[in-house]
Amino acid sequence: MFTSLDSLGDLKEYAFQLIIAIVVFASIVYQVFRKKGKLHTNKIEIATDYLFINNLKVPTNNITLDIYTVNNNFNRYHFWDSKGIFSIFSVVEDDLLNSFKNSYPENTNTYEEISSTMDGSSVSIGSTSVHLNYDLESGAFSKQKIDEPVSKTIPDFFIYDPNYKQGKPFPKK
Repeated sequence: MFTSLDSLGDLKEYAFQLIIAIVVFASIVYQVFRKKGKLHTNKIEIATDYLFINNLKVPTNNITLDIYTVNNNFNRYHFWDSKGIFSIFSVVEDDLLNSFKNSYPENTNTYEEISSTMDGSSVSIGSTSVHLNYDLESGAFSKQKIDEPVSKTIPDFFIYDPNYKQGKPFPKK
């Protein structure tokens, strides 16, 4: 198309091709400059009542695992700490979920999911006692229990759907 243009008047003949080229260019530019989640390929380890990720060391008594089920079947989980250091959101039942759930049942909450919506990168989950909003691109989340104020957090470390396997690093997204 570009090589056969002699003047700007010829653009009318190639309007369809020009529109396709603009759409392709815009989608490439958007993907390059959009805000993305941090990529982490480091091992996560829970040992001696601490969670270790990189140089992060979080006591397990500050960590909460919220599991959302539908008809008593796993649907998704939100793994986070009360200090806003990290947040992991996943729809995959992985080894991290099972390991923490079995080792620290007192820090695990299970909610029956009533509704969920997704608008772009924002996920909203409603249950009988808590409402969670999670942004997959920034890791920011807000959680509101019934009759309590909303707590909003932007964690230092976040990842979604890590599909963690015991003893292996997170895969790159």
